[in-house]
Amino acid sequence: MGRKEKKTTKINKERILFTAARLMKERGVSNISLSDIAKAVKISKGTLYYYYPSKHDLVFDIAEQSMNHMTQKIFQWVEKSKEDVSPEEILKIVFDTILRAKSRGQIHFYLMLEALSDDSLRERFCQEYAKWKELILDGLNRIIPQGKENSLLAQIILASIYGFLLQTLLGLEKPPLDQISKFLVMADLSPSLPE
Repeated sequence: MGRKEKKTTKINKERILFTAARLMKERGVSNISLSDIAKAVKISKGTLYYYYPSKHDLVFDIAEQSMNHMTQKIFQWVEKSKEDVSPEEILKIVFDTILRAKSRGQIHFYLMLEALSDDSLRERFCQEYAKWKELILDGLNRIIPQGKENSLLAQIILASIYGFLLQTLLGLEKPPLDQISKFLVMADLSPSLPE
């Protein structure tokens, strides 16, 4: 593939992802088809299928792009403020940032539901889940002393993010992020030694 073809491919994929994300936000993930997306991007269905043979692949790339963007934003903020802000405050901001991205959350939950019935999508999702856990662990290692069991805390935070996101999407009471963040950072998560 030549340089010009690579550039065209990248531009086309960006247009497809941007348009699909907009449509999913406006109509909901399950209310759009690849045909709707092709029409909105003003490309043929064949061209769209060249880039994304299934809606699952497209939704996965949107979710991955969104999560990578959000993670990058959070880490930049952590790096700038880790000396002036407590770990509790950083964790609260991480939770709050993710919960404010409702349309991204809807796409993510759609993807998880689809992964339950599609083995290849489930495998990709599980790989991404492991990657996000590692990213959270990396962030924790930057802001919390190594004496704590940060790996366990990373898993609890990731599970909490999904739980809080679901609560938010359902319109339930907003979780008390201040108290939860303080509890998670202060909790002694070190495994107890057998006596």
